[in-house]
Amino acid sequence: MKKKMIFFDIDGTLLNDEKKFSPNTKKALEKLKEKGHEIVIATGRNLFLAKSVIDDLAFENYILCNGAVGYYHNKLVYENRLDQSELKRLVEIADKHDHDVIYESADKLRRRSKDNNARMINAMKSVGSSPPPHDSDYHLTNPIYQGLIFYTDEEKNAYENGQFPKFKFIRWHDHGVDIVPHDGSKANTVLSYANKYGFALEDTIAFGDGLNDLEMLSEVGTGIAMGNALETVKLKADKITKNCNEDGIYLALKELSLI
Repeated sequence: MKKKMIFFDIDGTLLNDEKKFSPNTKKALEKLKEKGHEIVIATGRNLFLAKSVIDDLAFENYILCNGAVGYYHNKLVYENRLDQSELKRLVEIADKHDHDVIYESADKLRRRSKDNNARMINAMKSVGSSPPPHDSDYHLTNPIYQGLIFYTDEEKNAYENGQFPKFKFIRWHDHGVDIVPHDGSKANTVLSYANKYGFALEDTIAFGDGLNDLEMLSEVGTGIAMGNALETVKLKADKITKNCNEDGIYLALKELSLI
């Protein structure tokens, strides 16, 4: 059997609705590694938010911040920072609209505003986290790979009408949006990994459920949408498996005869 490089989103994919992984998911990952396949996390989380999953499921390869940071065999091999001057300009507009911003370096999160608001609290809760410590100027002295900004779809015109050509905006919650480099995505970094480490496109597989997975699922050799994925994501996938609460990963890998 040809060795595969297999990429996994975290929330709604590796983790179920209770932010836990099933025993069968862990068993499936262990069997993949035993057979010599490369397994890689591909998530919107940074290292701080992903660390427990990386450790608990024994991943050595992980793509973070929606593709802006990449580790292979636990070593940093790729980075794509947000443009600092563009980020400063965005923060000024966010301040005027009273929209909170979270800065993400590789291993830390810091929020701009001193006071938490309901939007940030609810959005962060959806990924099993809470608002990070306050540091208004963290972006001025640290490399920032991704930002989180909290506004509704009705408010997006303040940011998403071409005002920030160096950025791309990806919604992941009713109130939460990722800010990533304009040329950054999980898909770009996933394909870069496959090419760099000797895997043909047809030997790449990805699992995901959200809008930030859509491009990745459509560009790998086999894109598998979880049963709980958004309908727009399912339409771009090659296969649809059971949802994250029903061992969707395990069942799909069994169907593909990989475990």
